[in-house]
Amino acid sequence: MSIFKGLEDNSKNGTWLYDTRDQLKQYALNLSQAAFERNRAAMDDIKTIPQLVERQKYARENFLKSIGGLPEYGGPLNAKITGVNYFDGYRVENILFESRPQVYVSANMYIPENLSSPSAAVHFVCGHHAQGKHVDEYQIVCQYFVRAGFVVFAQDPFGQGERFGYHDAENNRQIVGCSVPEHDHAGFQIMPFDHSLARYFLHDITRGHDYLETRPEVDKNKIAITGNSGGGTQSSMAMLGDPRLAAAAPATFIMSRESYMYTGQAQDREQIWHGFTEYGLDHEDIIAVMAPKPVLILAVQHDFFPIEGVTATYERAKRLWELSGSGGKLQLFVDDCDHHYTREMAKAAARFLAGHLMGKESLLFDDEKILPVDQKLLWCTKSGQIRGEIEGAKFAWDDNLEVLAEVKNNHSLIPAAQRREEAARFLTRKIFKNRSPKPPMFRKAQEGIIGGLAFESILWISQAHITNHAYIFVKPENAKKKNPTTLALWHFGTNCLDDHAGFIHSECEKGRAVMVLDVSGIGLVEQRAFAKDQRPTDFYGPIFLINDNLVWQNDSLCALRCYDLLRAADIAGIHQHTKSEDIKIYTHGKYSVYADIVKFFDGRVSEVVSEDGIESYAEFIKSWLYDHEDIQSVIMPGLLNIVDLDELRG
Repeated sequence: MSIFKGLEDNSKNGTWLYDTRDQLKQYALNLSQAAFERNRAAMDDIKTIPQLVERQKYARENFLKSIGGLPEYGGPLNAKITGVNYFDGYRVENILFESRPQVYVSANMYIPENLSSPSAAVHFVCGHHAQGKHVDEYQIVCQYFVRAGFVVFAQDPFGQGERFGYHDAENNRQIVGCSVPEHDHAGFQIMPFDHSLARYFLHDITRGHDYLETRPEVDKNKIAITGNSGGGTQSSMAMLGDPRLAAAAPATFIMSRESYMYTGQAQDREQIWHGFTEYGLDHEDIIAVMAPKPVLILAVQHDFFPIEGVTATYERAKRLWELSGSGGKLQLFVDDCDHHYTREMAKAAARFLAGHLMGKESLLFDDEKILPVDQKLLWCTKSGQIRGEIEGAKFAWDDNLEVLAEVKNNHSLIPAAQRREEAARFLTRKIFKNRSPKPPMFRKAQEGIIGGLAFESILWISQAHITNHAYIFVKPENAKKKNPTTLALWHFGTNCLDDHAGFIHSECEKGRAVMVLDVSGIGLVEQRAFAKDQRPTDFYGPIFLINDNLVWQNDSLCALRCYDLLRAADIAGIHQHTKSEDIKIYTHGKYSVYADIVKFFDGRVSEVVSEDGIESYAEFIKSWLYDHEDIQSVIMPGLLNIVDLDELRG
């Protein structure tokens, strides 16, 4: 039987007192806009070569900081050639190397026929095709480069090609979807360290570059990088993170963070760099770190990456090459196409890079000869997958476990009291970062009797431009006094009162007031969905995106909602039905994280009761499989470097 249906319907319809449906989205946009303006001002201030060099150093250092640095391993690559195939004008070697011990990278090296001296090389990094390096589209691109005279090295990233981390070899199926789903699955588990999955991608790329330098066919001073989409992201990582590159042709990725934010689209884990925007960095910096080296920005007219952002970044960056007297070394090529690495783009890139790295003034291609081959010929393993074939092979999840072991060991070396003090300082910085507190005041939107309980619907400004909401329930005979208070928090908030009706009645029978909270983005203040039939908490939905936009600012939805919970305790102190001297927090589901943090942080909270909550970030990271729903909302990036959730409860 529905007890609170009328109230749930009210919550689903929003509030007439405040327009709250886009407040979180606008909050993240406003924070970011200020950072974008800082970025433009800093870039405009570059007037001399020494200033440019200093900016390049700043961008490189802070990019590495934003992804959590690189794994500290530069040991043996243990490279093996597992097969060779000969084609018209070139051969392809199938190669496995270890970027880290037992982390195997599969790659194809295209070598021109009759190569008599070391040649320039193109390091090709793959976009989000499941087949990775051997997909037809990328084979064709690599063939254009090898026919231009380049040695080409195409390697698979995590979750693609032959590197599916969740592959069930016995049944030949993926337990977690390959490519983007795998990146997100492993990527969320590295966030509690304040790391981005980009650190593993970039390390694999730099080790691929190391391998290229060992090959006698390659002039190690003339190695360029290219790739589109996710490969454009990886090209950008390498431009920022590996100064050895001689040239670059990033494709279908370069734009501006500002232009992309207004599309309302999410990105996967290796594309989210923690704090990059707060540091005043943007895509112009990705390009600028290469000046005055040759760079060709490749774009398509009809991309989901806004062409306006591409052209604006190109136009702004041109003067930095002109400043160094190398104006012709930065160019833009736009194909009239949708999101692909097209043949025309491949030809443009091959001609551009051949001109600058090999002095070739013109190149002609016979398009009819450039056709994909049987993909199995390019496999570096017999089965087409490393997992299940190479015993002891490691993947992103294993990397995360190694980081966890290192962090836990560091914990053991520091006295618990010291770590608690560090945790308090850390949480103070994170929870109050970017907040604009207002005096605790509330507005009553509705009151009455329902299900035998007196109730009020109240709203308050948690901080500037952020409204929160609660339903307060008490037994009617207790409505004339202040009662010990239970703050209640669960997924979908006051949209799901009936699911928790038994708990609400039980607490009220004990003489307590129950304050069911809608923290930012849920319940009556739910974030508006971006698409039809989409729930705000859906994977790649609005809450997912908003959290990412906050993470670019070294902020998070977890920190913001912990702040909301603290402000709810303030409101409990001034409402006629509640008091803040005896606060209990009840949670159901993943939002237990907020309660654990706030209880540690705020002495007004005497007890936390959680059902089906998150035991610890360590247990979450150890889980090979886990429930994705709304997981990004409960990760406090960096907290695990100091203390875990179970330790906070202790």
